[in-house]
Amino acid sequence: MRHGWVWIVGACLLVYANSLQNGFHYDDEHSVQNNIHIRDLSNIGRFFSDPATFSVDHDKGMYRPLLLVSYALNYAVGGYEVGGYHLVNIALHAANASLLWALLIAMGAGRSAALMAGLLFALHPLGSEPVNYISSRSESLAALFYLGGLWAFVLAQHRGSRAYRTLSWGCLLCGLLSKSSAITLPAVLLLYEIIVLRGATSWRLGRDVLRRHGPYWIVSFGYIALIVANRFLTTSLSKRVRGMDEQLPTQIKALAFYAKLLVWPHGLNVEHQFAVSTAGAAAVWPAVLLLISVALGLLWLQRKTKRGLLFLSCWSLVALLPVAIMPLNVLVNERRLYVPAAAFCAALALLLHRPSLRRHTLRIGGAVLVVYALLTWQRNGVWENDFTLWEDAVSKAPLMPRAHLYMGNAHKDAAFMQRAGSSQAGAHWEQARAAYRRALELQPSGELALRALNNLGAVSFVLRDVEGAERAYLRAVELNPRFADALVNLGTVYHDRGRNTSGVAGRQLLGKSVEYYRRALQQLPNHADAWANMGLAYHDMGDFAGARQAYERALYLNPRNERLLNNLGNYYAALAEQSQGAERQRNLLEARSYFQRALGLNPAYAGPRSGLQFVEDALKQLQ
Repeated sequence: MRHGWVWIVGACLLVYANSLQNGFHYDDEHSVQNNIHIRDLSNIGRFFSDPATFSVDHDKGMYRPLLLVSYALNYAVGGYEVGGYHLVNIALHAANASLLWALLIAMGAGRSAALMAGLLFALHPLGSEPVNYISSRSESLAALFYLGGLWAFVLAQHRGSRAYRTLSWGCLLCGLLSKSSAITLPAVLLLYEIIVLRGATSWRLGRDVLRRHGPYWIVSFGYIALIVANRFLTTSLSKRVRGMDEQLPTQIKALAFYAKLLVWPHGLNVEHQFAVSTAGAAAVWPAVLLLISVALGLLWLQRKTKRGLLFLSCWSLVALLPVAIMPLNVLVNERRLYVPAAAFCAALALLLHRPSLRRHTLRIGGAVLVVYALLTWQRNGVWENDFTLWEDAVSKAPLMPRAHLYMGNAHKDAAFMQRAGSSQAGAHWEQARAAYRRALELQPSGELALRALNNLGAVSFVLRDVEGAERAYLRAVELNPRFADALVNLGTVYHDRGRNTSGVAGRQLLGKSVEYYRRALQQLPNHADAWANMGLAYHDMGDFAGARQAYERALYLNPRNERLLNNLGNYYAALAEQSQGAERQRNLLEARSYFQRALGLNPAYAGPRSGLQFVEDALKQLQ
């Protein structure tokens, strides 16, 4: 048992072996795949000062600099090869499970119980979202320092080691720089002091206790001052999505829901069917009764001097306080339970090693581990791609609009990968439109409705229902005049009309489209589609200098956009038509390069195929 971490790491590698080639998902697009800031290691310094570097969209900024460092290192080693990102996530989860094993040994739980706790956490299905969802690395990275800080604190108290105490302070700081939820660590350490070291009998905090815990609170308040200064906290508070009259009852109900997931992690979902509640809602009262039962259970543990179980129970509750207080768009999700799940697994291991159960520990514990492993392996398969993920979500939560929105996105992306005009593409477009309409039925206003309207307009445009597309975009801009995506797409509507209208009227429509693209870029300066569409509009207007500048910016922001690459191919083909000799050949070769890159990304795309044929014919004429 001295090398229990080897068994824990091995268990993680085995149970997550089928996750390495799972894809990127939803928030990964703006924070990883299109985030230009992580593509250059020289930006690491900016990660610690500018929350806007968290995303390609500056309005989605968050202050998680160490998370961004991990993304940047991933990109430096393997670009956007998804396996490398998953490998890091698995390694973090294995390290966290090993730290839980080390923590219980430090707490004096015994090596057998510690190994059981580590294995339970390694295999618990609630770890599947932080491992499979790249953007959820924030949870496991913060947990690494959270558990490390707790482990170092326990060792410092038992050994009187200043080095471990300093390490614990550093872990708290690193945890906060990974995700702000680590801010509950000082309170958990104080609980350990009161419950375990003082036996839950002495509540007098002497000078020595203040000296031991003071630095943690200083670090925490310093972090709060920092995120106020860089506007991360103030911006987050200004985006509160509901009042406390709804937030507290909803999160009280959520605690009962979370307890069920911890004990019986079956039916996991990326989008659980869960509704906002008020204080008088009937669904809240069972949760209140559960909380009262938990409080009575904690008092019983105190009276029975079950210090370890009391501490672990309090720890799991305290870890959920930030999401209970801070209103967020998503009411409940599984990754919020990552740290509470560690406490739960530790408590379960201690219970299984009680003297009254010791004869059955191996049998019961082994059965639980097998069930956990099978559920986790199965859950990994759901995260394979957007279709598997959101089909699962819609089937389990048909009344949640976000599930329908992302199901529509999956169909939209699939349609782009089919040959234009094919029956397969048409089927995907129709299913995407139906999914967006269903999302709007379920939520006709708000942030999610904006995205559904915008995407509905995009699908209608592709299906040549231009008037329907315009109506959807105008409705989105009416709901939010600063919604950049809808502004871009309104520009596209006028761009399309301008290309099909001759003379002065056509040029006026093209100019109007450029105005909308500029309005979008005022909101999101790094909007790749706005730059790409502006380049095409300038090209159609005959402004080749403006087109090239816009195209180059778009390509920098999104180098894997096959439509942009096709447009660049057309741009250089058009330049070739206006040039002679060696310059003509250079432009044709540039055009060929862009057409080939576009086909490499989407072999079904007809545009670059015909463009490539034109280039090859023109090059033959030069020979």
